[in-house]
Amino acid sequence: MDTDKEKDQKNISQDLLITTDNLKQSSKKKIGLAEKALMSRTSSYLTDLNKKQREAVETIAGPLLVLAGAGTGKTRALTTRIAYLIDRGYAKPNQILGVTFTNKAAQEMKQRIGKFLGSTVEGMPWLGTFHSIGAKLLRRHAELIKLKTNFTILDTDDQLRLLKQLIALENIDEKRWPARNLAGLIDHWKNHAWLPKNLPQNQLSAYDGKGPKLYMLYQERLRILNSVDFGDLILLPIRLMQSNSELLERYQEIFRF
Repeated sequence: MDTDKEKDQKNISQDLLITTDNLKQSSKKKIGLAEKALMSRTSSYLTDLNKKQREAVETIAGPLLVLAGAGTGKTRALTTRIAYLIDRGYAKPNQILGVTFTNKAAQEMKQRIGKFLGSTVEGMPWLGTFHSIGAKLLRRHAELIKLKTNFTILDTDDQLRLLKQLIALENIDEKRWPARNLAGLIDHWKNHAWLPKNLPQNQLSAYDGKGPKLYMLYQERLRILNSVDFGDLILLPIRLMQSNSELLERYQEIFRF
């Protein structure tokens, strides 16, 4: 199942910066003389950017997608854009959602932004990894997904131990159908935001046709244990927003970018 996981990761191949719909409304407001003067100012952190990078940084109205290969400066453009948004007053630090893959990358981004602005960046609770931000959302709204706020996050060993128990209960030969394969399969499904009840037809025969049932039993056991796995940190926030329109609108208002 490692191949499927690698494919899933390649589908999200760059750092993301989300621009929400409410920005479209704010961008239609008249720009005053003071703001025009502020916009005409050239900040030192912009001078090292090439033309396309600077265009990405200074584009404010509407959604923005940056596509570029490895080592071409995507992270630099992203961190400079965040610094620009804060510096020019388009958003406060806690109104920006910035997502990356590793804690190290998130920390480096904060340090770069602080360097650009000449001060330590405080109050950026929504700059982090996909999993850390997902966990934060779930802690805040655990009751909406039938969890308690003190839920535990299973590591790989705990996940495999639980899956082995379920495999044994279903009288499946674990040597022929290893728990690690099932774990990879479930992670693949969660990365596609598929719950047991809405798996595509072409997935129903997976793991000798027993994968969907084991997935359902696994999720039920996690809920009883007040636990989630790493895949749930991606799956459950998506489901949380899909099933709670008022909550989604609230976060769309919070995240200006």
